[in-house]
Amino acid sequence: MLRHRRFYLLLSVPVALMIGALVWFRSQPDEITISFVGDIMLSRGVQRYLEEFGYDYPYEDVRDLFLQDDLTVGNLECPITDYENAANKAKRFLFKADAENASALKRAGFDCLNLANNHTMDYTSPGLFDTITHLEANGLDYVGASENAASKRPYIFEKNGIRVGLLAYSALPPEGYFFNADKPTVQYISTLDFSGLEEDIASVDCDFLIVYFHWGIEFQRYKSEMQELIAKKAVDFGADFVVGAHPHVLQEPEVYEGRYIYYSLGNFIFDKQIPPGTDETMILQITVGRDGLRDMREIPAVIRKGKVVRGME
Repeated sequence: MLRHRRFYLLLSVPVALMIGALVWFRSQPDEITISFVGDIMLSRGVQRYLEEFGYDYPYEDVRDLFLQDDLTVGNLECPITDYENAANKAKRFLFKADAENASALKRAGFDCLNLANNHTMDYTSPGLFDTITHLEANGLDYVGASENAASKRPYIFEKNGIRVGLLAYSALPPEGYFFNADKPTVQYISTLDFSGLEEDIASVDCDFLIVYFHWGIEFQRYKSEMQELIAKKAVDFGADFVVGAHPHVLQEPEVYEGRYIYYSLGNFIFDKQIPPGTDETMILQITVGRDGLRDMREIPAVIRKGKVVRGME
């Protein structure tokens, strides 16, 4: 009898360990939450608010959301630089931000900034180089730009056993400077040739692939033919989710082949613009597992004096 008890005791220990391990495994998170926002412009009128209220001021009402999610992505619509030689554009359309903004973005909960837009190069390649330097120094990642056109790379985020890939492109041509493929530059896309997009999407090893585009017609609440063409090409090539910015207003999303396309998330941090809708914004949150998109949430907000305010429409 004693021998049998010892046998059962010896058998029960590994069984208990196996059950405990299974319970622990099932209790671990198997999904991640990602927040997306639109244009973050920290120059011009916003700069005056920063000087008056501090660099954390624009994010005070949304920081908690970004610190609680797993990944926060926004479109940085200005270089972070003190470089003085600007592109050949009208002064009111030349944006640049102080270095302190990089640490403020980090404190606000941002993780990755899209640089593929029509203002990142306002202070040409040196301005972009400074921007990348400041972001990296503050533990921020970026996508949509690189040391030269040939060294482009996706952003990869991995957590809870889920691997998310992010690509970003500007569909707007270079403004006020001569493109040089050998210098720091943003990633561009043209409707004349989609082979590069197809190759890029095919090369990303991930469970869920997101593509962020800078495109469309400013202040237009409806997608353009160009936006629709590019978005659907991206989905056809394998993108699981598409988001965009540049029109400065929200645009209606669309479902194509079972994949969501958010054509424009509008402004996020911006100074006052006259056209209606430019002060309306949203935080788009998606929940992703290895099996794909599980949930989605649109959090409406408005922009007041360069600050995002939730709970107002």
